[in-house]
Amino acid sequence: MKHEPAQIKKLNALIRRLKAKHKNLEAPGYEPTTQLVIAFLQADASRRKAEQAYDALMENMVDNNEVRVSLTQEIVDVIGENYPRVHWRIERMRESLDEVYLREHDHKMKKAVALTKKEQRHYLDTLTGITPYAAASVMLLCFGGHAIPVDDKLVALLAREGAIDEGLDPSHVETLLLRQFKTGDPSVEAHLLLQAWSDSCKTPASVLEAPEAQLIAVDTSREDQKREPVKKKSSKKTKVAKKDAPKPEPKPAKKPAAKTVKKTAAKTTKKTTKKTTKKTTKKPAAKTKKK
Repeated sequence: MKHEPAQIKKLNALIRRLKAKHKNLEAPGYEPTTQLVIAFLQADASRRKAEQAYDALMENMVDNNEVRVSLTQEIVDVIGENYPRVHWRIERMRESLDEVYLREHDHKMKKAVALTKKEQRHYLDTLTGITPYAAASVMLLCFGGHAIPVDDKLVALLAREGAIDEGLDPSHVETLLLRQFKTGDPSVEAHLLLQAWSDSCKTPASVLEAPEAQLIAVDTSREDQKREPVKKKSSKKTKVAKKDAPKPEPKPAKKPAAKTVKKTAAKTTKKTTKKTTKKTTKKPAAKTKKK
């Protein structure tokens, strides 16, 4: 997958235009679990719409943990049936929140905060139900990692702009963008500008008519995700059982074939005849007595 020089020029030209249009953009300061919920609500929608939906949830529920244990339809009733891909996104969001709770024994990502950047990205990428956009959002805005959230809408807009090839999935587009923007403030600024641009554009029909997005595919070739093969350990009970097991009885010796017996008898007869002939020839002739 290569980012052509002409496409890079168009991407840089787009960023320059966006910088001139959108100034003093501020990154949100949510804690990781809240950012995860908002990211699920924001993908293929808009930041404003996601924040309004989250505010509505908090007016009807105590905290993110109640969002986790609520039924999908209960959440849909709060944010509205007209929300884009509402059932699909809420089901995926609840799966990720459940996975966080299983790992943390809490609805907050306390253990994830103490991990290295590579471990944090692996933590997010392997959450059940996670999408590339949600994983990148938490990684960039909460953990300060090198990531840029990309949803289907942004992919369609960048392809229409000529900044990328058509038909790419969000995770591949994120990889292309990360090559152009350094970690830290440049990547945060790039995300805020691209998000503001996406929010101001109408969602392409190709995105609205497309089937529901696929879940993230974890790249197991990454060094931080390589796992050593599990070695099979034989239990002591198995070893003892093998020792105590009765040994198999020896198989009876096979009888020699009839042909082999005949050949052996013939060889023995020949050898006996030769030996007899030799002894006979060696005996000296009887001496005649002199008269």
